[in-house]
Amino acid sequence: MVDTALLNWTISQFLTVIIIMIRVGPLLFFMPVIGSTSVPSQVKILATVSIAMILSSTVPVDISSLPGTTLGFTIFVLSEICFAGILAVFARMIFAAVQLAGQMVGIQMGMGMAAVMDPQSGTQVSLVGQFWNLLAILIFLSINGHHLFFKTLSESYNWVKPGTLILTQASYEGMMQGVVHMFVLAVKIMAPASAAVFFSHVAMGIIAKTVPQIPILIVGMPLNIAVGFIFVGLSLAYFSPLMIHQFEMLGRLLPRLAMGLGG
Repeated sequence: MVDTALLNWTISQFLTVIIIMIRVGPLLFFMPVIGSTSVPSQVKILATVSIAMILSSTVPVDISSLPGTTLGFTIFVLSEICFAGILAVFARMIFAAVQLAGQMVGIQMGMGMAAVMDPQSGTQVSLVGQFWNLLAILIFLSINGHHLFFKTLSESYNWVKPGTLILTQASYEGMMQGVVHMFVLAVKIMAPASAAVFFSHVAMGIIAKTVPQIPILIVGMPLNIAVGFIFVGLSLAYFSPLMIHQFEMLGRLLPRLAMGLGG
């Protein structure tokens, strides 16, 4: 049975929900974890409608900001998609750093061909990268990292009015710093296991020169894999605090980035 409250909706309330959905939808489809290709599109659409209806009574939205022309509406939608995409991509850099670190360690271990399908990105990644990525997702959800997006989304309407995205030089510099930080974070994650495997390669090279009778190609590969997995396991005590710190820093930077996109 149709709720009578829905029948009493006015056109302004309906347009308010539409305006909010234009920003909420792309953010849910792009953000980490929820935006994964393994999450059905029907779930994302239902979540978009539900969140938009909840926010329609709490966020300040002026329906007069909705353009009346086709070109103006297209620019309006692209502006909202760009805003949501920038926030989501900025957060995805942390998970990209995890996958990059795992890919590099996997290649060093000699497991470059042993790739598995990553449900987050829909591409093949190394076993180590997939392992670290799953741990990062669990840590992200355990500290309520997804709440950062919903909090920033709710407050973003006070900083960036719908359709008023402004890309300044500071915005570009902030995104570039995020890319630089992604590579630095990848080096920090891979450093223990990568250094151990590197010294294992050096040791194998010395042994091959000093004791050529040892079949180093047969012995070296399983040894490198064993050393890599041992130090990947030992680095978990270092991995968890590092990721928690990164997600906490994301919680401070994401609102500042949203403020900067409002000019």
